[in-house]
Amino acid sequence: MHIRFDLSRHKSLRTLETTAESMVSADADPTLLKTVLSTVISPLPLNIVIIYQHYDVGYLLLWPQKPVPLVEFTPEGKARVALRHRQRFKGLREMYMVRSFRLVLCADVLDTVTEHTTQALERVVNAEKAKGGLDYLLHEPLIVSEIRSPRTRLYDHQAGRTRRHAIRGSAL
Repeated sequence: MHIRFDLSRHKSLRTLETTAESMVSADADPTLLKTVLSTVISPLPLNIVIIYQHYDVGYLLLWPQKPVPLVEFTPEGKARVALRHRQRFKGLREMYMVRSFRLVLCADVLDTVTEHTTQALERVVNAEKAKGGLDYLLHEPLIVSEIRSPRTRLYDHQAGRTRRHAIRGSAL
């Protein structure tokens, strides 16, 4: 089923958010985000925020211990995470051809794995930059974090509350 999105009536649209998982899931429509972007007519700079969970960057969550990287857990896990990163970056490049934006990678994780997740995102971005895969962007990707505690996670999802903290670069 195709849902029609038309964002042209939002004259001051500044940010679009999606999850990292939704970009590579089996039922993801690869043209949906490009179609949505094609309807944005706001002259303001646009941020595309990709929300990553710990497993999107290759970590299993072991509470309260440190996370175990999937890359050490299984070779299949490492390959799956790498493939998904390639798919996301390919999709982002295609989206950028429709409309320019500032890329924001957001680690939406529990407090105990914030540092691990943001470092993993930095490694992913640096690896992609080394391959020339982000050369189309006018601005460096921004890495931010939504730091959560186990008690607030459920409440925040229900109430839609967020607490954004800039990790690298300037705040949104």
